[in-house]
Amino acid sequence: MAQWIWGRNYNFLHKMTDETVPSTLLESERRDYEDAGLLLNSPYFSVLREERHIDLIISLDFSEGDPFMTVKETHKLCEELNIPFPEVNVPSEEAKKPKDFYVFKSQNAPTVIHIPLFNVVNCGDNIEAWRNNYGTIQGSYSRKKITDLMDVAGKNISNNREKLKEQIDAVIEQKRQE
Repeated sequence: MAQWIWGRNYNFLHKMTDETVPSTLLESERRDYEDAGLLLNSPYFSVLREERHIDLIISLDFSEGDPFMTVKETHKLCEELNIPFPEVNVPSEEAKKPKDFYVFKSQNAPTVIHIPLFNVVNCGDNIEAWRNNYGTIQGSYSRKKITDLMDVAGKNISNNREKLKEQIDAVIEQKRQE
């Protein structure tokens, strides 16, 4: 156990003779895995492969700190890698006090609906208190904390139901016209 490295596992593909499996996956006896949240703090890259033909991403942000970090960093990295991703422009006054619904669009890129977990609509002026109460690194949540968190997160969807439908309909309509 003292020799164990987090994310390192036996590679069940090691020494297989299947020509459809890329050779790089067959060579090593062990594979190292890293949580995408730890690596990039971004869930986007698993869906941004070109062959997936992604037109809409609904981003429910639960990041501690900057509620736009994941979309900003994803845009920056996508720009470097020539992967289509929309521009992310957020007014500076909304960085600390975000609204509950953002839509980022660019030509030839998926539409990204971004909903920060803690925002001025569901938390009022208490955003910092909510963030501090639900930090990333802490023990188990009490039943009350879970219930309160589910209530706040649920409001993000129920408060924006019509806006979500409008954006989904707009993406569908755009796809029909192509």
